[in-house]
Amino acid sequence: MPFVFLLQWNVVAKNPGVAAPAAWSVAFYMLLIMAAAFSLQTWRILLVAGIGAALEVGLLSLAHADRAFVDGVVGVIGGVAAICAYDTRRTIHLVRSVAREQGQRERLGRYFSPEVAARVEQLGDTFAAGESREVTILFSDLRDFTALSETLRSEQVVAMLNAYHERMVDTLFAHGGTLDKYLGDGIMAYFGAPVAQPDHAERAVRCALAMHDALDLLNVERAARGEAALRMGIGLHTGTVIVGDVGTPRRREYTAIGDAVNVAARIQELTKTHDVPVLVSEETRRRVGETVSFSAAEEVHLKGRVQGVTTYAPRWAEPSTGRSGATG
Repeated sequence: MPFVFLLQWNVVAKNPGVAAPAAWSVAFYMLLIMAAAFSLQTWRILLVAGIGAALEVGLLSLAHADRAFVDGVVGVIGGVAAICAYDTRRTIHLVRSVAREQGQRERLGRYFSPEVAARVEQLGDTFAAGESREVTILFSDLRDFTALSETLRSEQVVAMLNAYHERMVDTLFAHGGTLDKYLGDGIMAYFGAPVAQPDHAERAVRCALAMHDALDLLNVERAARGEAALRMGIGLHTGTVIVGDVGTPRRREYTAIGDAVNVAARIQELTKTHDVPVLVSEETRRRVGETVSFSAAEEVHLKGRVQGVTTYAPRWAEPSTGRSGATG
């Protein structure tokens, strides 16, 4: 800009009283303003416009241009700068919106099945608000994981968990479940939120059975590589919880909170005691109805609860050859 200004200064100085040569540099300054807009920084646009306007006023003053003409030229430069600044802000807003939507889609894809994620995206931010909802909670846990991991290198442990979680989460999503969180070698999930599912209890039971089938297939692959079989226990309980986005503004997670979560976790621990892969509570069995057959296990008293809890095992989830049980 200073170079163009000096060139025009020499021209105007040789032609005093003629404003046309001084006005030619306006087009150059406007091009520089538009070039500054590519930086997507408003302050650069305003800086270029301010310098260009000041230099142009200097040239027009040397040419003895009338005030109205000077004001018009400054207005043109300011108008171009305003348009570029507006377009820059709109572009930044658009980019941020797209990035935010993409981030939300990625987040939804981590926790929800594709069908549920699509519905949640339609609901917008309303799904994140806390609400009371009846759901069926699912807890899964690998047996003897600590002892097994001590015999493996760190990269082998990570690879094993990744393969295991991939199979389990794919199965969970296939049944319309929501992944709440990974618990090391375990998983917490639930059915019935954020999208209501009248058959959430049955979905959860069938998902638990399918997860064991998926683990059996994984164990076939592991056996072919000479690796030890993995064993898993799953506990299910149906109850009312509060679901919603919980956490700080920087880190939030959509999760379920309530006594039902604790009961499901403790029922999962009982799968080892009862030597069955899957155990469900009386509440879950009642809501499943006759669509699944169960055999009753003994009534137990869970920590923190006065009343005993009767648990049930789906009949085809009882230990059998090839079934990934929960013993050990």
